[in-house]
Amino acid sequence: MAFKASKAKSGLFEIHGLESFIEKKFAELKKAFGVETAAPKKSAAAPKARKAAAPAKKTASAKADPLAQILANLDAHPKKANLIKAGKQKDQLLRSLIPLYVARGTVEVSSGITSKFWAKHGITYAAPNVAKALREHVGYARRTAKGPQITPNGVKYVEQALSNKTNAA
Repeated sequence: MAFKASKAKSGLFEIHGLESFIEKKFAELKKAFGVETAAPKKSAAAPKARKAAAPAKKTASAKADPLAQILANLDAHPKKANLIKAGKQKDQLLRSLIPLYVARGTVEVSSGITSKFWAKHGITYAAPNVAKALREHVGYARRTAKGPQITPNGVKYVEQALSNKTNAA
């Protein structure tokens, strides 16, 4: 298997192809140990175990799709219509903060997820613009291990924009 190394801006090296190699080896080990093999059909406990494992996969896939979780949070939000209207403004900081405001630390919101979030609502907003807006306006969001998280100043900014929107309407 061929690996390719490249030097990142931070001075560290990235090894491309290593992840797929490791996943392939884990799959081979699982197959060798019989982890993926089905249980005998005669056992009465085996169908119960399969039924219990199926919902776990569904919750894992829900956690794996942060966009779906953010959209669900937005649907449950009492000011959903005002949030979408505010996102139609040409304020890039506001557009970048609204998905963080809706998620509020429940899921990791990347710039790509933010871009897809607005695409679902018919608004074109490129991922690099999200990162640039959050980078240039310091204090509204902070970078954490779980991705960018909205700060209290960011919450105030979004809520102020929502109150201005309701006053103007």
